[in-house]
Amino acid sequence: MNIALVYFSGTGNTRKCILAMEQALADKKQETAVFDLEKEGNIDLSSFDCLLIGYPIHAFNAPKIILDFATGMNSLPKDDPVYILKTSGEGLHLNDYSSARLLSLLRKNGYQPRGEFHYLMPYDMVFRHTEDMAYQMWDTARKLIPLDAQEILDGCKREWKATPFTKAILSLLRIEQKASGIVGKTFLADSKCIRCGLCVRNCPVKNISMDDKGIHFSTKCILCSRCAFFCPEDAIHLGILNFMKVNGPYKFQRIGDGMGKEGILEKSYEDYFKNAEERIQRSERKEEEKKK
Repeated sequence: MNIALVYFSGTGNTRKCILAMEQALADKKQETAVFDLEKEGNIDLSSFDCLLIGYPIHAFNAPKIILDFATGMNSLPKDDPVYILKTSGEGLHLNDYSSARLLSLLRKNGYQPRGEFHYLMPYDMVFRHTEDMAYQMWDTARKLIPLDAQEILDGCKREWKATPFTKAILSLLRIEQKASGIVGKTFLADSKCIRCGLCVRNCPVKNISMDDKGIHFSTKCILCSRCAFFCPEDAIHLGILNFMKVNGPYKFQRIGDGMGKEGILEKSYEDYFKNAEERIQRSERKEEEKKK
């Protein structure tokens, strides 16, 4: 198969998973091409046999940049399978249905999505996970991704179907996409700013500018939080969302700071890791049986 992997990544979690999927498919002797929607214009998908769309879940929905891509996508052959890879910071079941609008757009364009793969990766907004938790999330994703790569090659179907009530909730939560520009306009760089320009260069939608008077935020923000997350001086204030700010990339290494206390979300993490481990062990047992 010749597989296209098209993605958007806010602070790098989705990109890590997409590149791991690319490697897993390459290990299985498949041809792949990776396209970053932030950098690519019109993507010609006419020569591909399969498409994988990757995105970080924003407010329990696919980001607008992904929805816009799906709306305009028409070069992929209509009978090609389409899969979705998504990442989020928690295992709440509402995330299972985050692709509802994306799936609807794909079907409207004549495509038949075949499955979704969801990986937990550490928050870049809401609260900071411990390094040990970040490591476990990434280690689990790395083990699941080759299994999901095989599902793609096997043509397996895996999809969560949202009820009308769930779709209504998701539609309501998409107000984030309309409000993001208003909220983003209230961002500011405080007195700790050293004018390095990293936020200006890194903004995926060119929403940030710099002049003699300082750093300026416009109305194109998509709330990816990349500017605040990577600011070397933790100088960016996220307006009304500042209480959820996370600053500084994760190392994805075990350093002995424990798994953290995730409050009301703790059960969702436990269930995710338990289900993932059971699936990984089943796969390992099958491989052992093949060798006998």
